[in-house]
Amino acid sequence: MAAFAALALLAGCTQGPGCSDSKDAFLQDYFNLVEEAAAANLPVSDSRWKKYDERFRAYVEECYDLYEPELSGKERRRFWAKSMKYYAERYGGGALQELGDKKEKAAGKVKEEVEKIWKDAGEALDEATGKSKPIIQLKPGQAETE
Repeated sequence: MAAFAALALLAGCTQGPGCSDSKDAFLQDYFNLVEEAAAANLPVSDSRWKKYDERFRAYVEECYDLYEPELSGKERRRFWAKSMKYYAERYGGGALQELGDKKEKAAGKVKEEVEKIWKDAGEALDEATGKSKPIIQLKPGQAETE
């Protein structure tokens, strides 16, 4: 019995809380979370956001770091674009302010990673919400398929 408990604890440590067992499953689960939250169409102040916020936080703060070395440049861009979509759905017109306040670790990480890829968070938000056509701005030596 103790060996089973230890094995379960060890398995939980290697994948982290709620993290998927592969890069592809991680990305798909994350994208599904963002789409599920968007489909819920909840008002900003609705307490039901808590369940989505907890899962979002875990993906951004814990799971992403597990799979980041395996992600291509295109996958990273898509992950962070979906993160911006989540903020747009979650905070509506206050999404950029929420990111700027960086009250939570996840907000700070999203803003930091987004600004590595896009000129600024506003540009990323416009792209994520379909207000602008994606413009691929590659850094020197970077290929789209990375």
